[in-house]
Amino acid sequence: MVGNVSSVLKESGFQIYPDSLRKLGENTYIFVVKKQKEKMIGILSNDELKLKEPYFSENKKISDNLQFNVYSFTFDNYVTLNGRFHIGPTICRENASFGTGDRLGLATAAQLDALKKFNVFPILAQQSPRELVKTNRDFKDVLLKVVLGVLETGYIGHYGADADHIKDEKYLLEGIDAGYTMYTLDLSEQLFDVSGATSLEIKEKAKTLSDVSRKIVEDFSGKSLNVGFGGHLVSEDELLKSAVAYEAAMKFVEKVNDILKEKLNDFDLEISIDEGGKVTTLEDHLFVAEYLHRNGIDFFSIAPKFPGEFEKAIDYVGDVNEFERELKKHYDLTKLIGGYKLSLHSGSDKFSIYKIFSQTTEKNFHIKTSGTSWLQAVNLIYKSDKEFYRELYKIALSNLEESKKSYKVLIKKDDFKDEPELDNSEFIIRPEIKQLFHISFGVLLDLKGKEIKDMLYDYEEEHYKMVSDNIENHLKEIFYEK
Repeated sequence: MVGNVSSVLKESGFQIYPDSLRKLGENTYIFVVKKQKEKMIGILSNDELKLKEPYFSENKKISDNLQFNVYSFTFDNYVTLNGRFHIGPTICRENASFGTGDRLGLATAAQLDALKKFNVFPILAQQSPRELVKTNRDFKDVLLKVVLGVLETGYIGHYGADADHIKDEKYLLEGIDAGYTMYTLDLSEQLFDVSGATSLEIKEKAKTLSDVSRKIVEDFSGKSLNVGFGGHLVSEDELLKSAVAYEAAMKFVEKVNDILKEKLNDFDLEISIDEGGKVTTLEDHLFVAEYLHRNGIDFFSIAPKFPGEFEKAIDYVGDVNEFERELKKHYDLTKLIGGYKLSLHSGSDKFSIYKIFSQTTEKNFHIKTSGTSWLQAVNLIYKSDKEFYRELYKIALSNLEESKKSYKVLIKKDDFKDEPELDNSEFIIRPEIKQLFHISFGVLLDLKGKEIKDMLYDYEEEHYKMVSDNIENHLKEIFYEK
């Protein structure tokens, strides 16, 4: 059957991905094809499945019972197929989950090639509004490219879709409309900054706290918690600061949760408190989790800000022993309160702490990666076309200060030469080069996006291998496999 379909398609310039042929229902099959630099879906069926934008004016007959056509994978066509055959994302029911953003919309098949080898739930469509703006995409486009990658591989397991770093209702509703299953709320803009506040200012602010917040402070102040390697005595002053700092953000979470419950039957909710310069105290974590539970809000995970630096594209910078001690406290607190997991943001390339994170959390975690797959695209360009790489390098360097506005990295222009050193090792070894390209994806895609994508299509097999190997290297460390 595949051979017959393939031979007909070949006459029209199509190449079929043989692993993509999947049975959707009784006498209904789906597959993915490529023609030049465009990927489309094919439907082989014995019934009249009505999809839009057919490539052939009439269906191609394969037998008396089966005929097929090829279609653009539009959002309308996805909705039709998902409504009938459930090919879209689901919520997570596994202990361990791993997020892989894809800024180009070309890497899902390669990411899945690695992820399917491990006992981990893949969350594949993971993009933030900031990334959507920089890549000129929207939540629907990101999801479509992910589903197409899933179909291309023939993967039949479950996977999730994360509307990441949601700060406002606009993007929340866009994520809901696109059918995302996970919503990561970034509370950084909702917090009251207590770092420069006096004790008197804290006390005055505390007078406006809700009854729920007051009761949490009352119930836990001075209480000894059996967490970490030596226990923790809850400080009334610190817990009061946490309540003052986070209560407004909790109101935002309540509002978002109400919207999600009104519009969705089920969803995964992540609470991100890792943005900004303040390391998350145990009192911060305690207040947030307890407030949400007391208000009947179920959440999937909390992302604290751990000690040390989690800069983009490089390994963890900090005291690994201190990280482990604080992680142990936070994880033990999740077990005391119950019902959620810890999340590690900016998790790309943090090889020195993966095993600690996985062991300490007893493989009950969520880890987010994103830019590491984009860097594999740059890596391929570096290896395959040095002149094109030189051009991208100069664009990235000339726009460094603008790119740095969106990401916390310590690199500066003095760290770089005007011309790249094309010595076959610079990109792979030098962390500042990796950081430069990591934060420059927006301007590079604006100015050279078509050329970058065209090259990745031409070198698809090599690109896939690099992305897959990179994700697998992450997962081997996380699951401490050699």
